[in-house]
Amino acid sequence: MAKAVNCAKGTGDACDTCLSCRKVASGNHPDVKIVAPVKKSRIINVETIEGVNEFAALRAYESKWRVFVILDADRMGLEAQNHFLKTLEEPPGASLFLLVTEYPRRLLPTIRSRCQMLRFGALRPETVVDLLQAQRDLPLEVARSVAAVAQGQMSRALDLVDSEKRDIVIEIARRLSENDDPMALAEEFSKGLEARREQLAAAVKAETDTEASEDASRDDKKRLKEEQLALVDELSRREILDYLYLFETWYRDELVFQAAGNDHQILNQDHAARIRQAKPSDAGKKIRAVEQARVYLERFINEERVFRDLFFSLAE
Repeated sequence: MAKAVNCAKGTGDACDTCLSCRKVASGNHPDVKIVAPVKKSRIINVETIEGVNEFAALRAYESKWRVFVILDADRMGLEAQNHFLKTLEEPPGASLFLLVTEYPRRLLPTIRSRCQMLRFGALRPETVVDLLQAQRDLPLEVARSVAAVAQGQMSRALDLVDSEKRDIVIEIARRLSENDDPMALAEEFSKGLEARREQLAAAVKAETDTEASEDASRDDKKRLKEEQLALVDELSRREILDYLYLFETWYRDELVFQAAGNDHQILNQDHAARIRQAKPSDAGKKIRAVEQARVYLERFINEERVFRDLFFSLAE
């Protein structure tokens, strides 16, 4: 939406090719600001909202709209929400605030009453298949499998195609079923997560360091660093949750195949042969182990320890 309202072609949707759209996509647009929870507490604090209020008071640099995308908006504390309310009531100039949240009831009624609520549902599988074939030129069988695993989320579908997450999960499941050492696999997997975190940190730093001018105050530089760390934490957390989701869908397919005796209802249709050949196991127990791992990660328990315990459960 941030791309669409500032698109140079002005067609009502983002063209994804003009300079403005490309800047938004790369995170370098001066009139589009992403706000996310900071530090391990994952809170959007008062200082962050004060920065939003100050930035919103300025005129747009090069676009019609100044856009603020507030991720996990429910993570704003009460004091931060109250600080934000005045700006939301009387936004200065052409400012657009997008509050993204899975838990709108955690926002103050006064915040919610001043926003227009948009609910996003899952896309039809056929729509995801068509988009995948148009945007990634995938074989029909693969596109259908990816669309099924993505469960109507186009961003997840594209990530499954563009990343190696699904291949990694399927390979780990295979190795565990063939009695590979869960401890060694967990160490290998954790090293991969750490390497990926370093990549994300480098990318975030490269994209956001331009915001810190040479004459920026110490507090501004400190705030930028905190925002960078928070964004890296959030991106890493989302990727880890993606892995857990993929483990869950894989063992869900094993459970469905065991119960139905056929592969008609499995999601990973392009790996149906492997599902059929899987050794009999308590797939339901494995799914519960994945769900428990998600709980432990939400409590900030060490990731390597969580995946070590998980892989031992999945190896049974």
